[in-house]
Amino acid sequence: MASTASTQRRSAAVAVHDSDNNSDDDTQAQAVARQAAEGRRITRIVFIALLLDILSFTIILPLLPRSLEAYKAREGSDPSTLLGWTLSSVEQLRHRILGWTTSRFLQQGARADLVLLGGMLGSLYSLLQCVVAPVIGRVSDRLGRRRTLMVCMAGNVIWTVLWVFSSSFESFLLARVIAGLSEGNVQISNTVIADVTDASTRSKGMALVGIAFAVGFTLGPSIGAYFSTKMSAEGTGGSTYAPFAAAAVFSLALLLAESLYLYFKLPETLHFKKSTADDDTDTVSEKEAVVTKQTIENSSDVRRVLRRLNMVHFAYLFFFSGMEYTLTFLTHDKFNFSNMQQGRLLGFIGITSTILQGGYVRRVKGKSAGRGDKSLVAQGMVGCTLGLLSIALCCISADKSSDGNPSWWLWAGAVGFAVASATVVNCLNSMVSLAGASQQAAGDTGKRLGDFRSAGQIGRALGPVFACSVYWLSGAAVCYLVGAVAVSIITLVFVAAIPVTTIAVTSDKGVTTQSPSRLNKAS
Repeated sequence: MASTASTQRRSAAVAVHDSDNNSDDDTQAQAVARQAAEGRRITRIVFIALLLDILSFTIILPLLPRSLEAYKAREGSDPSTLLGWTLSSVEQLRHRILGWTTSRFLQQGARADLVLLGGMLGSLYSLLQCVVAPVIGRVSDRLGRRRTLMVCMAGNVIWTVLWVFSSSFESFLLARVIAGLSEGNVQISNTVIADVTDASTRSKGMALVGIAFAVGFTLGPSIGAYFSTKMSAEGTGGSTYAPFAAAAVFSLALLLAESLYLYFKLPETLHFKKSTADDDTDTVSEKEAVVTKQTIENSSDVRRVLRRLNMVHFAYLFFFSGMEYTLTFLTHDKFNFSNMQQGRLLGFIGITSTILQGGYVRRVKGKSAGRGDKSLVAQGMVGCTLGLLSIALCCISADKSSDGNPSWWLWAGAVGFAVASATVVNCLNSMVSLAGASQQAAGDTGKRLGDFRSAGQIGRALGPVFACSVYWLSGAAVCYLVGAVAVSIITLVFVAAIPVTTIAVTSDKGVTTQSPSRLNKAS
């Protein structure tokens, strides 16, 4: 009898223990589900804010060539001004070069000089971004994403106010310097998404950044072209406002709306995943033991892949950004595009990119985080190569024709640009954030993405000057042919040098990382 009672007590104790374990499992599952839902909410907030930011950023793009023409009309003939001195120096250099070359483009004189000046402006902005991006990443790791982002927003508002009142080229240049030092929104948006997603969902989250870019580049240039008709670019030297100041005012309104939205909606995400880790200490300890062993084995592989990704990012953006930057100058030079026509061309690129992002890219990313990203990067680079080749053929056709209308090759090139815009950079961002994800420190994301962005911004800083210099010296056709050949070589290097399986993938048992021997075999 006593034995039976003892057995019953033991059975009851085991049942209670199992019930407690099941209760703990349910509680943990509920916590994970709540965190995933909160991550999706934050991702939506980031997407909306970034869309406003890209709209504001792209408004100026179709206006830049004619803005420089307006500043030249105001003060270009006065050598005591910065713009007058710069144009005079470029003109002297052009005359010296014409002594040993017969470039038909240089023979256009002052019209050709504006292309080089535009390239120098674009390079200055990106050079400043290159300097500040690693700082922004490390500050966000230390002080938090939200606080760092709000400081960047304050700088964005300040530069846009200066743009509205940039009656001289010097004040416009100062505004662009502040813009270059303040623009951290894209970088921090990528970091926030990395904070609130895991290896299985991060590629889709990063794809939203690409969609925001695509939609922004669809609508922003068209909005800028529309508002440019509300206030003329012409004006006297005593004019109070910048050329196309109405577009600058609308850009300012978008930034103010974005700042208020972020202030009231965006929470801090630096330690977003810490609570879940605390809820399952024993499981985490077991995983940490495995990760420590893998880290000793694979950390050098991850560092090597990150260095290669940074180098690919630099090389690709060196050529792509340079060719992209000269596109509006090319259509202005070859076909005398109006602001509205410039906006229509950039809008077409944006619409095509949006369709690709929302359909094809997100579907491929959803199948396999690592392999999908690498495949999409390679496809985007091939699209870029074909697009640059198409624009070179368009330039050759324009040189042979006298009707002043672009051939269909221009639109074929625009499709190539759209494919590249929809895939390459946002997929590279995803690959960087996921490389060796099981070994990645919690406070490492901002630094990693900051260094990656800095490498790209070096390319963006040097690319426009290089492309505009080739354009200036040899004409548009040679410029885009050089770009097509270079991007094709970068594509081959990327495919050969970046192994797919360094990207963390999630199985039913958790995050796994391949061994070095299999990494090398996969590459």
